[in-house]
Amino acid sequence: MTAQDVTTALPPPGDFSTVEALVRTLSGQASIGIFLSDPEGRTLYLNERLRRIAGLPVAPTPGECWRNALAPEDHDPICSEWSGATNAERSFSREFRFRRPDGSLRWVMAEAFPLRSGGGPSGGYVGIVRDITPRQLALDALHASEERYRTLAQQSPHAILVHADNAILFINEAGARLFGLATAHPIEGRPLWDFFPKEFLHDLPLAEAAPSPSVERQLVRPDGTVIDVELTAAPVIFDGHPAIQILGTHITERKVIAGQLHRAKKMATVATLAGGIAHEFNNCLTAIMGFSDLALPSLVPDSRVHGHIQQVVLASKRARDLVTQMLMVGRQTDGAKQPLSLDILLKETLRVLKMKLPESISLREWIPGATNPVLADPTQIHELCLNLLARSQQAMTISGGVLEVRLDNMGLDASMTGHDLPLPPGQYVRLMISDTGKGIPPDIRAPIIYPLFAPPSTGSKAGAGLVELQRIVSEHGGTLRATSTAGQGTTIEVYLPAMLQPSQTVVQEPSRERTAPLAEAKELLAEHDKER
Repeated sequence: MTAQDVTTALPPPGDFSTVEALVRTLSGQASIGIFLSDPEGRTLYLNERLRRIAGLPVAPTPGECWRNALAPEDHDPICSEWSGATNAERSFSREFRFRRPDGSLRWVMAEAFPLRSGGGPSGGYVGIVRDITPRQLALDALHASEERYRTLAQQSPHAILVHADNAILFINEAGARLFGLATAHPIEGRPLWDFFPKEFLHDLPLAEAAPSPSVERQLVRPDGTVIDVELTAAPVIFDGHPAIQILGTHITERKVIAGQLHRAKKMATVATLAGGIAHEFNNCLTAIMGFSDLALPSLVPDSRVHGHIQQVVLASKRARDLVTQMLMVGRQTDGAKQPLSLDILLKETLRVLKMKLPESISLREWIPGATNPVLADPTQIHELCLNLLARSQQAMTISGGVLEVRLDNMGLDASMTGHDLPLPPGQYVRLMISDTGKGIPPDIRAPIIYPLFAPPSTGSKAGAGLVELQRIVSEHGGTLRATSTAGQGTTIEVYLPAMLQPSQTVVQEPSRERTAPLAEAKELLAEHDKER
């Protein structure tokens, strides 16, 4: 059998009954709606499938038309479009909705074409109508899902970026802030490389079944700042097309904290090691001092050897004091307070400072002897001393001058003249650090709340660091006071409460709540005395 032209397969001209039977059979069995209209667009015929789609009655009625089933919102625009097509004898193609008698809506795609014989005018229209409701419902659900996605993504605190074919499809506000992109200009639709280096988003790991592992990248923002970002990528469907979703997290601060924690662990390890070495060194010092003491009585008091042995004893005592300080640091935990001889700590700190001071700055020490111990965190007090000394040294970097350090015991009494410190009466250890720098000029002074300064005379530049130092001193039960005079320098005083020796009289009867802490302090003090 060979293919034949359709004209040869159709009934011959004039055989109207056969043609009518053919058309009715095709129309009745078709799975799509079919309608016929005259050249003016008036409906002449509707097949059964179209009646079911539009919800029209099976029994035809005069003037029945598919336009009678149009949804009210679509009636006027569709009728206008249909009239324009028939008047211009052109094709018609539109999507619209039918409202059935039960109130349900059906989305349809209607197409109509002029019937022409040869090159003559149109003899009417033949149209087909397809039910596209399932497809439209799926599209509506997809659009609703994407709208929910956009809403949730915009509210997310994490940076979200969606891209496909190297173009940005979506970015939320958190992403624009993280990556430093200006939202004043359109971002979506532009190439990725307009905002990101090619290696930043290149070769991100993707996984279909499970979330991909995150990667860390470094990004230079448009303003020049460098940030560390953690990126996680996953394939998604966006606007009905495959795309890549990227979640970004700012991890710069987290990495800084992790680095600080790592350094703190290293310092704790060093402190433990220093404590172990100090114990071993202390054993050696015990032998040196013991045998030296045994050797001294057998030597002539005025002999050269007797003097040499005395120097060995003196050097051993200095080493013993240093070992005592090392044992305190190595034995402490974070924030642990213990009896501390501030004179030992300060002497060792100044001994190191002397080697670093420039020739233009001279150091004067006024540490007459051993001071009362204080219950303190050695690390914090050491940092406090270093900070105050560094501030005074910096004030004299250009002009030079005198750095004076005083340490003494001081008793405060409520009846004392000039006692304006917010401290209860008692015994304290006072540290005074003075410099002969320029001081704080009056034109930049700003009032600072007492007791940081008395009288308030320090500007914000000097006061900002002292606030943190005041917090450390306050946690130890003391206070800090600073005075400054333009052209004459600055003096900073630190008051720390002294621990009473067992032989000293306690002024007040301790409360029951404080009995246990005081007992622990006495035990620590006794242990400290044994080490000394």
